[in-house]
Amino acid sequence: MKALDVASLVLAVSVFLAAVSVGLVYPLPVESIEEQVSTVVGPVARTRDPAGLVTGLLSVILYNNVGVAVRCVTLGFTLAFPLYVLYANGYMLGSVVSHVGYGSLALLPHGIFELPAIVYSSYLGVKTGALTLASLALRLSGKRSPRSVLREYGEALRKLALVLLFLTVAALIEVFVSLPLGHMLR
Repeated sequence: MKALDVASLVLAVSVFLAAVSVGLVYPLPVESIEEQVSTVVGPVARTRDPAGLVTGLLSVILYNNVGVAVRCVTLGFTLAFPLYVLYANGYMLGSVVSHVGYGSLALLPHGIFELPAIVYSSYLGVKTGALTLASLALRLSGKRSPRSVLREYGEALRKLALVLLFLTVAALIEVFVSLPLGHMLR
């Protein structure tokens, strides 16, 4: 693994874990968590058709998570967006665990797929962002970057296929395992 890969991965994981810690100690108010969840799944949750509910939840969850993962890579050049995603997801996770305690075990079945996928897509964004900044700094100093930024973005976009697979599995598990498990653990 190259130095840029290691540094980007360490930064991504560190931001995520720090945010989880902050969420555990200084959690969001329950009302804020409920509002954020309701914003994403609220319209679907009001349906009375069981098949429509399942299909709607799968669609909304997958659309939301895939959108975040794709934006982490495509907006990686900002460096801020993937770092924000890591922080926001970590902080929300820490807040939920802080409030729900053992009930948060319901997050585990889908979380083992979803969280690595989000962290990995953010890592790809951080890596391309760092490379973009390094390339820009070299160009401003009159030197050429030894690595092609466009080639790196292309590689990151290809690696999103694995992320999309993980997010699809996570959405299926979330709807069919985690949500029912969450209701049982209440």
